[in-house]
Amino acid sequence: MKGIIVDDEAKGRSMLQALCEEYCEGLEIVGQAASVDEAIEVVAREKPQLVFLDIHMPVKNGFQLLEAYEGDPPFSVVFTTAYDQYALQAFKSSAIDYLLKPIDIDALTAAVEKAQRRHRSRDDSRRLAILKEVLEKDPINKIALTTLDGFTFVSYEDIVRCEAQGNYTDVVLADGSSLLITKTLKHYEEILNGKDFFRVHKSHLINLNCVRRFVKGKQGLIEMTDGQLIEVSLRKKEALLERLSNR
Repeated sequence: MKGIIVDDEAKGRSMLQALCEEYCEGLEIVGQAASVDEAIEVVAREKPQLVFLDIHMPVKNGFQLLEAYEGDPPFSVVFTTAYDQYALQAFKSSAIDYLLKPIDIDALTAAVEKAQRRHRSRDDSRRLAILKEVLEKDPINKIALTTLDGFTFVSYEDIVRCEAQGNYTDVVLADGSSLLITKTLKHYEEILNGKDFFRVHKSHLINLNCVRRFVKGKQGLIEMTDGQLIEVSLRKKEALLERLSNR
């Protein structure tokens, strides 16, 4: 998460940045500003998710920075001030926290963690909105695969097979690429139920349209279009053959 510090006192900015760098994991201070007008420029340039904002500054005070944005500002705010009488006004401005100078380290880290949680929540909301929009446009033919950095939308027909990797799933695609998905195989088995997918083994879910051949034997093997031979569970063999014969 990126943050900036807005304070008319250079010493105060430097001290707060030093505290953040030493104690606030996951926070990068990317800029400083000595006034509201300068802060607006830094916000536009750096696009921070968190702003440490002093209240008493020459010309314009900290609250006037928030007034420069229509509706909610595009960042979370932690007020940093030597005056305690503005706390109520600060929280009415949807501030994450209100820290009195000199800054207490525990209070600082708690405020940053709160801001990070809000940032993650906003990211999740945006991702879900994107997911909803895509699925509304194409509700039948695509699935949203949850990767480490967001969602990847894939047509059902492009999935050859899914292989369990502990609490993750390796999804192999028709073009030979694969995606490591942050959901279990059972999760995708439930989603893909009724979409020509079949759980042939505790570790494998296959697209029946991508079966090249069935190799007979006590256990049975399935050869997929990507060339992979997959063992078929004994208790799944009969049901699999029935599904294949009815195609």
